[in-house]
Amino acid sequence: MSDKELAPISVEVVAIDDLNSIKVIANTTSKENNAGIGERADAFLGLASDVIDLVEGKQLYKVEVPEGYSLKDLVASKKDPEAVRALVRDPKGRLSGDVSLKATGVSPAQIASIGLAAAAMVVGQAYMTEISDSLQRIDAKLESIASMIAGDQKAKVKNALDIARTYAALHDDYLQKPAEARQAARNEIEGRYNDVGQVIDWITEQLAGVEDGVRGAAEREKDLEPLLKEIQSYEAQFGMCLQALSALAMTRMYYDGSMDDRSALIEEQRILDKSQGFLKKRQVLAALMEMKIGGMKGAPIALPRGTQGNALKRLVSQTPRAAAKEQLLEAKVEMRTSLRSGESKLRSEAEDRKGEIERIAAASRTARTLLTDGTDCWLIDDKKD
Repeated sequence: MSDKELAPISVEVVAIDDLNSIKVIANTTSKENNAGIGERADAFLGLASDVIDLVEGKQLYKVEVPEGYSLKDLVASKKDPEAVRALVRDPKGRLSGDVSLKATGVSPAQIASIGLAAAAMVVGQAYMTEISDSLQRIDAKLESIASMIAGDQKAKVKNALDIARTYAALHDDYLQKPAEARQAARNEIEGRYNDVGQVIDWITEQLAGVEDGVRGAAEREKDLEPLLKEIQSYEAQFGMCLQALSALAMTRMYYDGSMDDRSALIEEQRILDKSQGFLKKRQVLAALMEMKIGGMKGAPIALPRGTQGNALKRLVSQTPRAAAKEQLLEAKVEMRTSLRSGESKLRSEAEDRKGEIERIAAASRTARTLLTDGTDCWLIDDKKD
């Protein structure tokens, strides 16, 4: 690459008044000032005012590395004192050369000496936190849901989760190993991802049997209630597998070093595509259940029931026929509410998985953009919503 083709580091002067519109992720010069991903500068321990105090009398700059590079790739150039050097990696994450990047406004020496190794550490911690939190959420309900899954399918899910935990924890160790070892680990993670995808396919296939049961069921509560519980069981299994896919996807992204917005969108789409079959099948099933519940008929007469009010008074004031109608209505409302809440939970589950991967992308963006006065350095995310 010639000097004319050098990709410049973007250096922009930042006014103090602009700090409130910037999300500060961490101060890499202080271990005590690491904000969580997405924390606003003015909402975390007065961090914005700390920045103002530290840079009083100094110029504040935003330094952004071009797409395809990260701050941790930059080192002082031995060939050109006015540039810093960025390592170039191929799509598989292997080193394939380097280019010189020139900056204006902040000297290369300043950029290369303000804790960029700490930037890489903070991003790595963000990945580990997100993956660990995802796995812990699965653990919280694993035992209750795993008992619903057939033995061989359950084994696939548990093995996949073990792989995610193991390789996420060993990531830093694998960085020191040959590229072949890292690729083997990455392939193992991908294999377990595919296993969980197969479990989702299996769960989707089970809905066909439930659909046959619903079509042939009598429009009575005692016949429809077990089918409703079966649907709820598969919904819970599907939700857990979706979480497992997300945790494995994040772990694979960690090993690939592909943490940008485009990679995040690809992962989100992969998970969405894998879940479409179940969601469409469940939608058809829910419509059939709604029709069956709507056609339910109760006993012609019944004694009043319920815990509200005086039971004896209700027995005197409510006819057996009115009591039967009330009980049928209550059963219909309860079953429909349960059915519809299942759809709401699935939508929420999908949004949560999307949010996990988007937070990973936010952490990745901080590997490209920092705020500095040439001495102190803050990782930031200034992506406009």
